[in-house]
Amino acid sequence: AAAGRETAALAARASSLRELLRRLERFARSITPRVKPPRGAPAISPSRKPARRAFVPDLAFSKARGRVPRPVSGPLIGSFGTERPEGGRFEGVRYRTRDEAVVTAPFNADVIFARPWRPVSDLVVNLVVLDVGEGYHILFMGLGSFLVEAGQEVAAGEPIGMMQGKNARLDVEIRQGGDPVNPALWINDEARPADDDSVNRRATRTGFLTPDD
Repeated sequence: AAAGRETAALAARASSLRELLRRLERFARSITPRVKPPRGAPAISPSRKPARRAFVPDLAFSKARGRVPRPVSGPLIGSFGTERPEGGRFEGVRYRTRDEAVVTAPFNADVIFARPWRPVSDLVVNLVVLDVGEGYHILFMGLGSFLVEAGQEVAAGEPIGMMQGKNARLDVEIRQGGDPVNPALWINDEARPADDDSVNRRATRTGFLTPDD
């Protein structure tokens, strides 16, 4: 709970996605793992708290170019570097989805942010940030609801949220060191996302997968 409040406070002070990621990374490095050490383990001095471990997936994200599946079903309506209808240019891609479409993690990851976020002079958006290792993050903006929370690890294909409303729009960005990179270099449109119905059958209300019957 305390970590959640600190994360919310960090988000409130961040005026851009780059700043938000920088604050989240700094916070992640500063916190002590909230697990009880095994019996017999040496005591940890308060002045020497261990840093949060870096997330290391089985496959390096930098080696997964062209192999990452789409996170949601729906047509691509905005491409990296093209003009946004709201002004500016896309720093990622945008999909149009149907109501209640399930958004899945496209890669094994650590959830480091999952809550509403309000950039300066902009509307509140539901934002999920996945740490996929090597300084890369995948950001999802426009979710209708969350199925994960910060501190949770997810496997590729697990649900992280749901869309809401007719012609809902999901913005997806990939950033390295806070800087946007073209998601088209990673996302393979031929690798389709999991079918919504099959994901729903396996997901509980809290978003954790249950074994197939």
